[in-house]
This record gives sequence, C-alpha cells and structure tokens, in this order.
Amino acid sequence: MSVHKRLNGTYFVSFRDSGGRQRTKNTGSGEEGKRAAEALDHEIKAKKLRGEEVEQQSRRGMYFDELCQLCIDTKKSEGKGGNGWLKDWANNLNNHILPGLPMVPVNELTMQDILSFMMRKYAGHAPSTRNRYLSYLKVILNFGVEHGLIDHNPLKRWKKAKEKPRQSTLTVEQLKAIIEHAAPHLRWALEVAFYLGVRTGESELLSLRWDQVNWENKEIEVYATKTNTFRKIPLSPAFFEKLKARFPEANTEFLVEYQGRQIKSIKGAFRTARKKAGVGKSVITYDIRHLFATTLLNKGGDLASVSNLMGHASTKMTADQYYHVLKEEKVRTVNLLPEL
Repeated sequence: MSVHKRLNGTYFVSFRDSGGRQRTKNTGSGEEGKRAAEALDHEIKAKKLRGEEVEQQSRRGMYFDELCQLCIDTKKSEGKGGNGWLKDWANNLNNHILPGLPMVPVNELTMQDILSFMMRKYAGHAPSTRNRYLSYLKVILNFGVEHGLIDHNPLKRWKKAKEKPRQSTLTVEQLKAIIEHAAPHLRWALEVAFYLGVRTGESELLSLRWDQVNWENKEIEVYATKTNTFRKIPLSPAFFEKLKARFPEANTEFLVEYQGRQIKSIKGAFRTARKKAGVGKSVITYDIRHLFATTLLNKGGDLASVSNLMGHASTKMTADQYYHVLKEEKVRTVNLLPEL
C-alpha cells in the first residue's frame, strides 16, 4: 500500500485486494488528488488492520503509466537515481513512449501490440532508437512481473534488432583542433576525457572528484554508475603533472568545474568548439572515449588491459566494439604466415 504520483502529475494508490491481487486506484491531480490518495491509502490500511475485506476493483489491471511510476519510485528508494540517468529515463518514457502506448491494461498487451506501436511511431528512426526504447519497456515489464504487479512480460522473448556499428571518425589531430578552439573549462574536460577514457557524461567524467586521485600510486579510481563498479586507471606522467598543477587552483571537489560549480553537461560547449575547429558534425563527445581505446590498441596496447581501463564487462565486448579498426594489427597478423 502506497501513494504514488504518475509521470503526468496525477496521483494513485497501489494496494493488494483481499484476493491478493495488486491493484491501483486513481485519485486525480494537484493537492486535492494528493489528499484523496493519502486518505484512500489510510482507509485501506485501516481496513486491513481490522481484518476487513478490501474490495477488488472493476478495472482489468494496472496500466503502463502506473507501472512505470512504481518502477521509477522503487529505483529511487534503492538509491539508483543518481547522476541524472533516472531522470532522463523518465523523460524518455514520458515524452516518447507513454503518449502513444495502447490505453489498455498491461496484462492485455501482447508483444505484437508493442512492436506494432513502436514500428509505427519510430518508422523513420534508426534501429538503435527502437532498441533503446524497447529495452526501457522490457526492464519495466520485468519489474512488474518480479513484484507481482502484472502476470507476464509480453516482451520476454524480444531481442534487440541488429544495429549497424557507429563509425567514429575523430582523430587525435581533430581533437587537438577542437581543444584549441574550446573554452578553458571545456579544454580541461576534453583532456581529462582523453587521458582517462571515461564516459563523457555526468555518470563518469563530470562526477570525478579530487579525492578519487591516489597521488602516491599515480592512479585514479573511477566509479561507473552504468555498471555499478569501480576501476583504477593509471595516470600517464604527462597527465599526472597536469593534475598536480591543476589541483591547487580547484574551487570545488570536482576535477571538471565551471565558475566554482560542477558541470552537468559539455555537449553544447563541445558543439561550439567543434564548429569553430571545422570538424564534422557527426563527431560527438563519446568519440573521445572511442579514440582512447582505438589509439591504445593501434599502438600495441593489450586487449585485456584496454578492456579493463574502459570498464567493460569482458574482453569480448571490447573486441566486438573496437577490433575491427585495428588495420595494422590485421596486417601484422597476416604477415606471420610462412611462404609456401
């Protein structure tokens, strides 16, 4: 039993009826809706304490927006909403998925219903876009089944469509040109991103703190919210000296800052610098992480070491993403063949 606020601002109460089925009841929006939800929640709890039956609803089950909100509320309570990813997740659901999803209870949805809706709504989009949104839906539906909120997951057997690998074209020379045209705070952010190979958003790069630097061992410990893991990255001599010079000037606990505060995004500043440098618009900040990996591998870096530095779950993941770019390694390998 609990009160929840939907993504569209309305309130509802989640509870189990006398038959043990998970139910929800809408109470409206605004302060009036909130008060009604709290009163209903109190009434249901009182009935259960007195041993009275809680009437089953005439509705046919939970609707998708209610399930989404319960999933998000649960993740927040588990402390999984840090660094803005949960907010972005909720925004994507609210803006791109919920408005067009069939208005029927989740238990009545089939995989064909959902796939047909996604194909109509995102017919002109890349497979990666549909894959991403369908993955969101699958996570939420799994949550519903695990918590006894719905009977089954209609996307249980769905698998991602094969995506064409994104080809990154960023070179070290282009990155140097972008840095030359970047504002001071962005210039430093790009250097940190390149020397550490971290994810370039709020999950890693923009959350790095000075207390994560181990000055004695010349390494930095990076926490990845995406995988909920820590990894240690050795600092090259050149970058270590830059860190030492930068540290006394820091105004916040964060490595990357702007006017005495933490930065939430560098995408806008990066686009401006990229345009000034004359670098193509297909280049994005994430390409710096890609450049980190491909540069190390092309210079003979060990695949397992690069995989560990990137924070990948396995070397297979690293090989699948980056090994196709290793032209020199392929040539060297082929040249190992003896003459006949």
